[in-house]
Amino acid sequence: MAISQAEKMVFLKKGREVEEVFANLFKNAFPTSQDEDINKHVDVLITIGVDVKSLKKINRNDQETNEHIHWVELKNVQGKSGWLYGEADFFAFEIKDYWIVVDRHDLQKFIANKCKDKIRVIKPELYKLYQRKERKDLITLVTSYDLCYISTKIIKK
Repeated sequence: MAISQAEKMVFLKKGREVEEVFANLFKNAFPTSQDEDINKHVDVLITIGVDVKSLKKINRNDQETNEHIHWVELKNVQGKSGWLYGEADFFAFEIKDYWIVVDRHDLQKFIANKCKDKIRVIKPELYKLYQRKERKDLITLVTSYDLCYISTKIIKK
């Protein structure tokens, strides 16, 4: 038994409503065109911002970068909010063979918990707040292991 045009329109309307409810979970979600919906089977496109963090040295005079430890910037060199409090949705931390993808809010909570004692040090230490000489920045070190623990996804290069 075939469905009527009116019944078909009700089903399509209900489907669009559900897609809209889902899309509203994200700040950067957009409905696809009718062609994309029908031919590509894609209902919603979601745009995310990712701040990519390359491998870094721990100290400037180190010979090599270190894939086991990463810097996290709470305040930048001008003393303003660092990249941890920027607008990126995720951070992608580079290690030798993978990217560790971490949700910004998860990293903020993790750092707040790990650095809750607000201990400032004069040389870099894990989970201690460090400010470089003659700079207004505030940074700390985090392990790749801990980033994996709170990661949203780990992607092979």
